[in-house]
Amino acid sequence: MKRSILIMFAVAALAAAQSAPKPAAGPKPPAGVPTNATMVDEITWRAVDSQGKAWMYKQTPFGMMKSPELSTPEQQKRDGVGDKLAGMTVKEEGDTLKFSRPGPFGVYNWTKKKNDLNEDEKAVWERSQKAKTSTTAAKE
Repeated sequence: MKRSILIMFAVAALAAAQSAPKPAAGPKPPAGVPTNATMVDEITWRAVDSQGKAWMYKQTPFGMMKSPELSTPEQQKRDGVGDKLAGMTVKEEGDTLKFSRPGPFGVYNWTKKKNDLNEDEKAVWERSQKAKTSTTAAKE
């Protein structure tokens, strides 16, 4: 009789444990991150505020960093992905060319002889020449 009572209690306990609701999947956001945030990767979280703006939270050695979520072209530009020659400009000064491009610490400027150009500089120079001819053709 004692055995049957113990078996009934064990079966009841197992049934209650199986029917109990399980906690939501996914890890809990760390301190400094809203509770509605979703995990993007091991150190990055994404949350949307009450105005509908998305924010990215990234764990750094100095603490949690919050930044607005950027659209793909903005993100690519910031990360240096995409067309690396997009911001590069060139001006002709006799037999030399003066190049400039934006960088993380300001604008970089350098000059090169026309016959000493690398592939990127040649591409920018050709693009500049095409743009110049198309604008002069449009004016006529």
